[in-house]
Amino acid sequence: MNRRGTWAAVVLGFLVGAAAGLVLWQLAGGRSVLNRPGRTIAHQTEETADSSRAVTPAGDGHAAEGTGSRDSDSPPYTGTGITGGDGESPIVQATRAVAPAVVSINVVQQQGVQDPNMRLMERMGLIPHRNYYRNIQSMGSGVIISADGLVITNDHVVEGAVRIVVTLSDGRQLEAQLLEEVPRYDLAVLQVSGSNLPVARLASEKNLQIGEWVIAIGSPFGYLLADTQPTVTVGVISALNRDIKRAEGERAYLGMIQTDAAINPGNSGGPLVDTRGDVVGINTFIFSESGGSVGIGFAVPASRVLRVVDEVRRFGHYREANPGFALRLLGPALARYLGLADPVGAVVMDVENGSPAWKSGLRPGDILRTMNGDPVANLDRLYRLFYNAKVGDHLPFTAERDGKTWSGEIVLSE
Repeated sequence: MNRRGTWAAVVLGFLVGAAAGLVLWQLAGGRSVLNRPGRTIAHQTEETADSSRAVTPAGDGHAAEGTGSRDSDSPPYTGTGITGGDGESPIVQATRAVAPAVVSINVVQQQGVQDPNMRLMERMGLIPHRNYYRNIQSMGSGVIISADGLVITNDHVVEGAVRIVVTLSDGRQLEAQLLEEVPRYDLAVLQVSGSNLPVARLASEKNLQIGEWVIAIGSPFGYLLADTQPTVTVGVISALNRDIKRAEGERAYLGMIQTDAAINPGNSGGPLVDTRGDVVGINTFIFSESGGSVGIGFAVPASRVLRVVDEVRRFGHYREANPGFALRLLGPALARYLGLADPVGAVVMDVENGSPAWKSGLRPGDILRTMNGDPVANLDRLYRLFYNAKVGDHLPFTAERDGKTWSGEIVLSE
């Protein structure tokens, strides 16, 4: 080997040795470029989770069982990387805190059956008329939010149920009573009885940030699994306050949390959890052509869950606010037909007698110009206002009748 080759070998050996030393240094705790995204995200999560992430109080003036603020009961993790101060990932710690409270929900539903042969025999008078049903079994997920056994899941999981059985991660099976269904928000409240029930903490999603880590926990394809442990998937907040377009007669989903954490059949009703171990949403549905997760999932925000639970505890049911009127958007063409100069507004087409709208003075034919301080420029925005409103809210408006403008107020009631 010539001198140039010898020096090349020496330099190559030095570089290999230095690289090996660098790898050993990184494994021993040194910083690695590959860790920077994880460390940055974890750092943001710690600093942005401040005390303004408040929890809606229960009706008795105290925090509801299973609820708490993000920083009063759960101190921030203290690691500088993607791990906490004790070397564990916040995701692992949050999962350990919430997973025991996640349940599998087995539902027996009755479905009407049309048997042509039986109907023919009925018409011939050979057998008496009767309705025929068959039992259908389905599964979903849920989460226990209070020591007295309140369980939250989706309404579509338990809709039409004649029997509900909740299975805990420790294998216990408990009969559940359906306390309330809220189709507007696709939420349901169940009640189970048992001792030493694990509890997850609900916290408002108000301070969630796009890009923040979240965890989806549930029982996807639970009928195929031989144990009762929930499945955990991880992703980020992809979008907030997402409105989903709906076809006529379908359930409306407004202000949803979007995540790319995998949500699969059977996950519906399970919790969406932040890295502090707070339940910030209830996993509800996905966009998918195959039926499996493609990274576009949606969760009902926890603030709605807290409101529903508060109403159920205080009044025994959820009081759904209903203004009691039907509207048609004005627009330029209809405004010209009615001889109106201003096309912004909505025509009151119908008012239910005795409803909040009726009591406010609105009548069919009135032109609603503003509602709650905003111009009535599109009905979607107005629908969202009433979608999020609650009983007792005061909504001022301005309207026009016979060319005269007047003001009123709708006080929402059931």
